[in-house]
Amino acid sequence: MASFSDLPLDILHLINAYLDVPSFLAFTAASKDLADTSLSLSPTYWYSAVHNTFRVPNQPVVSTDGARWKKLYKRLLTQTKPYTWGLNSKGQLGHSYLTQDQIHAIPPAERMRRARRARQVSWPEEMEGEGGIIADLQAGGWGTTYLTSKGCLYTAGTINGQDTWGAPPSLQAARGVPARLKYPPGWVDPENRYEAETALGSFSMGRAHVLGLSDKGRIWSWSDAGAVGAQIKLLGIDLNERGDANGKPLVKKVVAGWGKSAALVKGTGIVLWQPVQQSRGYEEHDTMLVVKMGVVPRTSFERASLGSKRASATSPDEEIGEVQEFVVLEHCIVFNTHLGKVFASWVDEDQPGPLFEIFPHVDDEGAPPPASKGQLSDSEFVSDVQGTFRSFALFMKSGEVLNGTQDLINDWRQDPRSRATNHFMRVPALQNKGVIKLAFGDHHFLALHKNGYITSYGTESQGCGSLGLGGNRDPEGRLRGIRYAGLGGDGKLVPHAYTTGRRVWFEPEKREWIKYIASGGYNPQEAVERIRMCSHPTVQAEVSEWIEQEGNAWVEKYSKAPFDPTRSSAESTSSFRTAEEKAVSSDNLAPYFALSVTAAGWHSGALVLVNEPAAKKLRENCIVPEPLPIPEPSQPSPTQPEQQQARDRSISLRKPSHTLPTPSTISFAPNTPRWPNPIRPTRYPRTDGSTRSRPPQRSRGEHLGPQQRSTRSPSTSAPTTTARRRPRPGPNTQTRSNRRPRPCAPHGSRQRRSSSQTPRPARRRPCPLPE
Repeated sequence: MASFSDLPLDILHLINAYLDVPSFLAFTAASKDLADTSLSLSPTYWYSAVHNTFRVPNQPVVSTDGARWKKLYKRLLTQTKPYTWGLNSKGQLGHSYLTQDQIHAIPPAERMRRARRARQVSWPEEMEGEGGIIADLQAGGWGTTYLTSKGCLYTAGTINGQDTWGAPPSLQAARGVPARLKYPPGWVDPENRYEAETALGSFSMGRAHVLGLSDKGRIWSWSDAGAVGAQIKLLGIDLNERGDANGKPLVKKVVAGWGKSAALVKGTGIVLWQPVQQSRGYEEHDTMLVVKMGVVPRTSFERASLGSKRASATSPDEEIGEVQEFVVLEHCIVFNTHLGKVFASWVDEDQPGPLFEIFPHVDDEGAPPPASKGQLSDSEFVSDVQGTFRSFALFMKSGEVLNGTQDLINDWRQDPRSRATNHFMRVPALQNKGVIKLAFGDHHFLALHKNGYITSYGTESQGCGSLGLGGNRDPEGRLRGIRYAGLGGDGKLVPHAYTTGRRVWFEPEKREWIKYIASGGYNPQEAVERIRMCSHPTVQAEVSEWIEQEGNAWVEKYSKAPFDPTRSSAESTSSFRTAEEKAVSSDNLAPYFALSVTAAGWHSGALVLVNEPAAKKLRENCIVPEPLPIPEPSQPSPTQPEQQQARDRSISLRKPSHTLPTPSTISFAPNTPRWPNPIRPTRYPRTDGSTRSRPPQRSRGEHLGPQQRSTRSPSTSAPTTTARRRPRPGPNTQTRSNRRPRPCAPHGSRQRRSSSQTPRPARRRPCPLPE
């Protein structure tokens, strides 16, 4: 009698497509043969389950990793949190934003410092507001938008920071807390009830507009967070909502570029048009018709499905291939095909130009390497293309990542011979390191690795914190490898950081740890001279590399249960695990696992899966508690003086540990004096031979004379400051106006004052007038 285990694997995969997750788990657990990893960890099934349930966007680089998608499915239910950092001028971070009224309510002494801290956030912070399970996060020019599992969009900041409306004209209001984008009257809000026409399966945020693609294939556009969205219709292009013969929508993907909108339409290709502007007061208009548009040539080819009559048919665009992914830059469009090739089209006056192929590697004459048997090698096969604004990246099948700009494309377009001299940039820290996504800002970019961590590169404009490495022009940033220079205080990474990378830390304990180190540790005076050596680029690079290695090792050191020598090695360790320990190590993911990364302008963001039990375990293991005082034997009830003596004795017995920061030192570290700026050291000398890092403070209204000096009282060790005041002019005292010149001694009659004579007074009386 035949059983399920006798069926071919292809038939079993077809059966799994009709099962929900509980049924699939029960089906694969029915027998040993069905529990095989090729079936239970099917990447096709688990990716489809994650995408359909949580609307997570596609990641072609890891699309074949079934174990990864299964782990993400388990943790996406409750552990997704959006984090943002960088410039917060329009409230685009969704947290820490201060309005003008709140800024004026701050005391003047702290107003500038607190306002700058709120506008420039250098550490990742969680966005405020509630929207349920978050599936995707993207940043725009002045805002940040995320998509929930229900198909709703929430935006923080403003969508278009330069758009004005009303009379008199005013800019769009900044939103410090994410708010849900609205639909025209009569359309169902996905937050209240699911409707395929309005529930968004994917979206894209450009510089000043947002595009969304619903489950039914409708294109929605927003240009103002305070106005309703509009449905997009393309003149002369069929966007049949019923889809094709299989019921799939005709619109496959939408991309909001720097200043243009684009969509990949089945049977047509990549369509390009200018973003629509939906003004306030026209809420009754729910549809916008696009009249002027352009189509990228030779992008309509599609591979025929198996068993189709068109399987053997040929097309003139077959040598180009079927479009997989595409990006819309400022002046050009770049896309890759299923054949592993990359093409670009330069956009001139909103009309795409002819295609030309981009070769990742060329020889000295600018020619690409020959293909073996008509197929590209893994080092020449492009599996994905990503980019925004003026930068893009090519992901090779071999694990190599190549960075380029649209200026490079323009040079190749105008002069093909320039390929021999102008090449792609290869960042050593990105090569074969499991990079699955790159997010580009104006002057910085971030890389997402498949192990769940993020690395930063580029320039931090005006110290805005877009790299997410901390600092905010403080010593912490210098210890991470940022060098601040220029009038604006731009922060650039040391060259050594492009070799190993600098990770973005989401653990709050690491922030306190690096603040503690920057403050000098347990002996700030002893550490001053050593920390001042970081002004040299080589020393700063080596110190930042040591801190990077120590900080990255926290996951292995502190997120796991400590070793217990009482347990026998022969015994099964699983039997000793508590429920909390099993929750920590069940899927071997880090306590903070980054799912996606985004960047635009001067700010960045990431969608992070936070494993609370593992984060709690890390927090408990990395902090050393203060030692308790030595217990004393029980004594008879002492008198009040004896109680005071015992209390003083117990306090003197407390010896803090100097190996690791204690909770008290961690809380005290941010308030300790900062070590001097290594680039511009400022140390003020004192008369007693010591130095101090800041000038002496004096109260308001106190005047210190020019001959101020510091003396030390013999009875106390605290210095006392005395100031000699200028004597008031009296009736017998000559002022500067009526003072006559003192007669000088004749030439050569200078007398040398011996050491035994009385020292010269600090101030000489005026010479008496001759009689």
